[in-house]
Amino acid sequence: MFQFIPVTEKNIFAIKVTGKLTDDDYQQFLPQLTTLIHKYGPISLLVELDDFHGWEVKAAWDDFKYGEEHDKDFVRIAIVGGKSWQKWVAAIGDAFTETKIRFFPQDKLQEAWAWLREDDKEKPDSSPDAKTESIPDKIKPYTHILAPLDFSPHSNSALARATEMARYYNARLSLLHTVENIYYPSLDYDPLMMDPSEFMEIDQQAYDQAVVRIEKLAGSLGYPNVRHEVLWGAPKSTVLSYAEAQSVDLIVAGSHGKHGIARLLGSTANSIAHGARCDVLVVKCPEDR
Repeated sequence: MFQFIPVTEKNIFAIKVTGKLTDDDYQQFLPQLTTLIHKYGPISLLVELDDFHGWEVKAAWDDFKYGEEHDKDFVRIAIVGGKSWQKWVAAIGDAFTETKIRFFPQDKLQEAWAWLREDDKEKPDSSPDAKTESIPDKIKPYTHILAPLDFSPHSNSALARATEMARYYNARLSLLHTVENIYYPSLDYDPLMMDPSEFMEIDQQAYDQAVVRIEKLAGSLGYPNVRHEVLWGAPKSTVLSYAEAQSVDLIVAGSHGKHGIARLLGSTANSIAHGARCDVLVVKCPEDR
């Protein structure tokens, strides 16, 4: 399936791709993409492959034909994934199109965004005074704060801190919850397994319930400049991708304060703190202090 990730730039758009793409997926997605091209002209795309399993035959043909017809409608396409065959597909696409296409590993997500934004950046000033002018006079206030939520007491503590800081800085506040797809094997391998459609229904129920919960939570804050999103995908990569796409300058995340093996492996908050380019504030739940 395709899911758009909200982006701040007008000519750069981001999509998350999960599962195995079907013809139906393309029939829903491609008209939306065409509308963006007609509205903004040539655009750049970030395509994030998250638990991606390839294409059905008809879907692969849809992808090829659309790329052939709209080759000049794309400036750059950054493909972010975690498997070697995905890098190979990106290389083949780059060889047969005029569009600049580059593959980035998942841990290089920020580099992918920087590459897409290169055309929008002004060339650095090489004058003698450029170095002194580049030093900020003071630290800039936060303008966009992101609070990742899993609806636990720990994330609620982080949300309270994020809301407090948003009020202080008069900043935009975004709430984000992620829903991971349940892995469902093909019936071709094990006829005793549940029908994959049943797993998909469970996924959709979890997504729909999350939408209701986050809408209610956002409404309870009493803060006017707040938005909320529910996105598919693994928490760490989805939070980092959203933060990049939305030019977030502060992430406020709750830490579960786990011990033993869980602490050794690292929490989601820890992963976000090490992977984000913006500031990250990790808030411990009062009971863990």
